Amino acid sequence: MSSVGLAAAIEELRQELYQAQAQGSDQQFAFGVEEAQLELLLELRDSGKGDGKLSFGVATVGVGGERSTLRTHKLTLRLSVRDRAAGGTSPDISDDETEPWAEE
Repeated sequence: MSSVGLAAAIEELRQELYQAQAQGSDQQFAFGVEEAQLELLLELRDSGKGDGKLSFGVATVGVGGERSTLRTHKLTLRLSVRDRAAGGTSPDISDDETEPWAEE
């Protein structure tokens, strides 16, 4: 299992943010990163098992082993939204039309 260190994970995040920034440069809505939370979980397990069996002069030996590594990364980004068409203010998402159920 290949491993990714903390420095490599953060550099990958930087590159992803640069790419998102470049792709959104000409879009009306811009997103700013207010906060980033990175949670890293690491679990290592080692276990081994061995057994043997002798039957009528024929030896049967069984040996088992297990080693596993579990790595989990969780990233949470809190984003702010700005409307470039409205001078960089927060967008107002609303419907100015009357509600269809209110019309009779």
